[in-house]
Amino acid sequence: MSEISRKEIEILRILSEASEPMGSTLIKRELERRGFFLSERTVRYHLQMLELKELVSEHEKGGRVITQKGLEELARALVSQRIGFVTTRFISMAYFVTYDPATDSGKVVANVSIIDKKFYDKAIDIVNSLYEANILLAPYIKVLDENEEYENISLSKGRIALFTVCDLTIDGILIHSGIPLFFKYGGLVQIINKKPIRFVELIAYDGTTIPPLELFVRSNQTSIMKVIKTGSGILPGAMREIVAEARERTVKIISILKEKGWGGILAISMPNEPTLGVPVSMDRFGLCMIGGLTPGAALLEEGINVETFAPHCLIPLEDMRKIC
Repeated sequence: MSEISRKEIEILRILSEASEPMGSTLIKRELERRGFFLSERTVRYHLQMLELKELVSEHEKGGRVITQKGLEELARALVSQRIGFVTTRFISMAYFVTYDPATDSGKVVANVSIIDKKFYDKAIDIVNSLYEANILLAPYIKVLDENEEYENISLSKGRIALFTVCDLTIDGILIHSGIPLFFKYGGLVQIINKKPIRFVELIAYDGTTIPPLELFVRSNQTSIMKVIKTGSGILPGAMREIVAEARERTVKIISILKEKGWGGILAISMPNEPTLGVPVSMDRFGLCMIGGLTPGAALLEEGINVETFAPHCLIPLEDMRKIC
């Protein structure tokens, strides 16, 4: 599929999953959640093209709905055409990371969690608890207040957004240090007495059209707050494989990050040895880190309605504040 066609197919997919007509603003936001960053004007253009093809129609109450012809077109769009898109997008975002641990500055990949402003204090307490339990990837956060705009996030009255560091940032740091890595799995890691024991669920990045950790979080399979309160539970984890020769250098970089207050590394295996029960390829070792979706997942567990974009964008670390 061409790039334009892929965007139009995604718009059709969004409309097919909607329970009511959707306008360009809502479609734009859902596209961003799925990795397509378009202006509202561009979304309107694609909607007009789809309408000309009779794949969508304007609803009498406003917004667009998918037509029967649109449903048939969507059915013909092979899912295999989107296999590998998740990995490609992740690698692309990691590549543009410029964060340098030596200077503690540069651009990082950020996730965004949008919540009602009334939950601000509770949300900050949760993020602080994650940091204290060493299950927050990086000790930085940015809070966007109501009626503010930043990196394509525009907030209405009564809403705030929390920007936290995504695990793709560590991938970017390693890549720019000359360390070749391979995206393998997103999964759920069992924690007992504060110790990571094993993966209990896995989804391969190259075999899915939706980010694995997003699937686990949406289906409420984590128990992050239980880990904080009791030391045992289920955490979202991201696993990479790295060539054996780069292990010493990887450990050194992780140690430098730890000195800067970074955390969330669940396991680093020896070459050719399983990582939390998962076998690795020949002459590679496994690196498992906490998923960047962890803050948003923890908010969900506490009954806070969260709209999450993960990963969302690259932002200068200087725009974030350090968690003390």
